[in-house]
Amino acid sequence: MKPRVLVVDDEPATVEIVRALLEQDGAEVTAAGDGREAIAEALGATASGRGFDVVLLDFHLPHVSGSEVIRELGARGVDARVVVMSGADPTRIAAETMRLGAFDFVAKPLSRADLRARVERAYRDRRLAARGDARRPRKSDVIIGTGAWVKQLYERIGMVASTDVTVTVHGPSGTGKELVARTIHNLSPRYERPFVVVSCAALPATLLEDELFGHVRGAFTDASRDRDGLFAQADGGTLFLDEIAELPVQLQAKLLRVLQFHEFRRLGDDHDRRVDIRIIAATNRDLDQMVATGELRQDLLYRINVFPLTLPPLRDRRDDIPLLAQHFLLLHRARAGKKTESFTPAAIARLCAEDWPGNVRQLENKIQEALVIADGPLIDAADLELAPGGASGGQVLDLTRPFQELKHGVIDRFERDYLMSLLAAHGGNLAAAARQAGMDRKNLWALTRKHGLDLDGFRK
Repeated sequence: MKPRVLVVDDEPATVEIVRALLEQDGAEVTAAGDGREAIAEALGATASGRGFDVVLLDFHLPHVSGSEVIRELGARGVDARVVVMSGADPTRIAAETMRLGAFDFVAKPLSRADLRARVERAYRDRRLAARGDARRPRKSDVIIGTGAWVKQLYERIGMVASTDVTVTVHGPSGTGKELVARTIHNLSPRYERPFVVVSCAALPATLLEDELFGHVRGAFTDASRDRDGLFAQADGGTLFLDEIAELPVQLQAKLLRVLQFHEFRRLGDDHDRRVDIRIIAATNRDLDQMVATGELRQDLLYRINVFPLTLPPLRDRRDDIPLLAQHFLLLHRARAGKKTESFTPAAIARLCAEDWPGNVRQLENKIQEALVIADGPLIDAADLELAPGGASGGQVLDLTRPFQELKHGVIDRFERDYLMSLLAAHGGNLAAAARQAGMDRKNLWALTRKHGLDLDGFRK
């Protein structure tokens, strides 16, 4: 069954590029040049029983804005997944359209791999939802970001997702390695099969071996019946080995055999069992160093690190913090029993000033805490309970980073924090803000552009 996609953009060249890319992948594409035409096409298709699976919507449209299109489609019962496109101020627009119910966001200029991955994910979500399939991707299973790193990541994911090549995701704790693994699975031919997660650090070696491989009756004292392990449960799908570096040495040889021959043996069994799985691993450690110290088998490293992916720490992608914060707010506000809509500029400034040593996971926890504390439609800086002065205020510096890198990071945080507070105080009035700052108006404007700040977001 071909995905049906409505492409909405007032630039004919963009429409033709997108049409060529998607039709090459087998999609059935319809085009609309403005918001009114998009609404009419979507309603007509729904009424005919051949509704669109995905609406790829440019945000800046004549006559009817992208925001209005999203509201109208939602109000009129159009079930298509809306993926918003924009090249201007992507962080603010992504956050705004997310609040309105957009499924995803892709930044212009469009990358083929990025576009294909997001449209495919939206199509599969709608298809599985219509079937009531429990394996439908979760609302949180989306890589949040608008920077160049996201496009590069999707380029790499696009290369490897359709294959069975083993992938290892590298990155500090809390950066979203499991999310990347789920994205690869959801975009692979195995997406309708199980995605099984095991933490190699969560269990001692004896229990982990049973957890992975299973056992037969009588294999040990308490083995009163046969039990399948996670390899068997993942058959046909993907097994995600989190914290692979913590896998005990005695189990590394058994994992190597699975990777080489697609066979394993349950504890106490006399026969090998075949298994059809794709393995994705994750680690926050230097695997080459572990090989040098004898903690990791070199032949296993060659087998698991065939196609490496690396995730940056949150401090290196600060422009994504407002969008991540909004995503977590929408994800968790119902659980907190709140109707909180967004953040004040001062709260965003405080979030962006932090170094977040726990990365995205720490930010998510902080947003959940703030939702409990906040009393009103907006989360303010006071609700975040963060130390004044940002990450440099009383916190230990990361001495593994070069001096100039740390220095520029502190300066950038100060500039952004200062600008956010200054513009918020003057309601986005650049001239008034420049007078108070004692700066030339053009220099202040250039500084706001450097930090990706949109004056409209501060205007009351």
